[in-house]
Amino acid sequence: MDKHSEQCKEVYAYFGLTIYSAQCLEQAMIHLIVFLDHFPKAVPGFSTTEKWEKDFDKFFDGESQRTLGQLLGRLQKLGIPCEELKIKLKEALKKRNWLAHSYFSERAMEFMSEDGRNQMIAELEESAEYFKSVDEEVSSIFYKIAETYGLTEDVFKNIMDDMLVESKSDL
Repeated sequence: MDKHSEQCKEVYAYFGLTIYSAQCLEQAMIHLIVFLDHFPKAVPGFSTTEKWEKDFDKFFDGESQRTLGQLLGRLQKLGIPCEELKIKLKEALKKRNWLAHSYFSERAMEFMSEDGRNQMIAELEESAEYFKSVDEEVSSIFYKIAETYGLTEDVFKNIMDDMLVESKSDL
């Protein structure tokens, strides 16, 4: 494969990584909503594990159907912990929508040259890092809230370990 084809594949790979990073942020937002909305209502009425799992899955599935913009709206109604995070989430929404809806059409000319593709790769790396940093902020908030319900870092680690075993992961 020639140098240009390899670089084109690299642009697509970075685009995939960037969209993946945006989806990770989206999941972190859903988790935060779970701890800000579902847990405070569900914990006091806990009766059985079966009912808990059913109600949790229903809530989580409902939130998972929402767009990133809708999730941001939900967080705003629930009270995003700080104004700075709210601004970052709005910027993340703007970046994600741009990537999903118009990135390649806006970068068509840049994609035609090696220098342009290098610029695209740098731009995509920067966007992926932005999503990751906002994801870390959101995650740190929901982990703090989760601890108040007894869901410590060790509990989450054990859950993740069990999931990796169940998936027969080779990572």
